[in-house]
Amino acid sequence: MENSLIPINENANKGYHYSVTDEQIEEYSKLTLLEKLMWIENTNQFIYSIQTDQEREMRRNIGNMEL
Repeated sequence: MENSLIPINENANKGYHYSVTDEQIEEYSKLTLLEKLMWIENTNQFIYSIQTDQEREMRRNIGNMEL
């Protein structure tokens, strides 16, 4: 699966939002369950690696509904 994100102006400065094409959705739907789970895990690891300690704490609090 090609890792090409297509940024569009309406999503500028909105955190982790991005746009995908119909073709990218179709390509993703062809992945096996294991490939999809690995994609999710890799994405999670990437996000964690770029977050600050404060952002990680906010993420934990949101997950526990402790805003």
